[in-house]
Amino acid sequence: MTAPTVTSSVANPTLLIKVRTVSGFEIEVMGRTEAKYYRDQMTKYQTENSFTQVTDLSDLDRLLFLELLIFRWTGWLSSGKDYDGFLAPSQEDQIRKNIKEVGPQISTIKQDLGLTKSQRDKEAFESVGQYLVDLKARAKEHGVRREKQLTTAICLTKELFSLIGTFDRSNELERTKIGLETEADILDWVRFHMKPEFDAVDEYFQTHQQKFWVRKV
Repeated sequence: MTAPTVTSSVANPTLLIKVRTVSGFEIEVMGRTEAKYYRDQMTKYQTENSFTQVTDLSDLDRLLFLELLIFRWTGWLSSGKDYDGFLAPSQEDQIRKNIKEVGPQISTIKQDLGLTKSQRDKEAFESVGQYLVDLKARAKEHGVRREKQLTTAICLTKELFSLIGTFDRSNELERTKIGLETEADILDWVRFHMKPEFDAVDEYFQTHQQKFWVRKV
């Protein structure tokens, strides 16, 4: 930043200090107090909000400048003098008129940027509402998974009982024909058929629905 320059007043010179805007340009403000106010406001807005669009940054520049004017004018009115130490009655009237005109402009920009309390409350409410909708959908999907697991488990268990019953009722020749020569063959069926088929239900859920859940968290 370059050294501050001086305005034209001889009796009470006012420093013109350059500050960088949100968009990256430089503007001059009147004195160190204004410079601090401008930078503090910029930091507050950027810390508490997220501005990514170019138009948002331009609107924020306008908002900061207009708020700086209000800061300057209200300071002059409250002290009864401007930075040069004098404020005529006619100037006070004009300042009040300026404040009245600029106020609605600030409100409009804040509305456009979503900085008003009503908009923040609305966004918070919509965020909670969407969370509940998502939660309900996930609960439904989880219930469907459990139902599929239960159905699969019942079917596989009945099939297992059928194999055991067939094994118990059959002689050696019949067991050879159906491929259940020993009880170890039934255990192999559990290990290589029953368990993989049951696990496939949960694996499908994790690969599809649950994967999208994790992305949103």
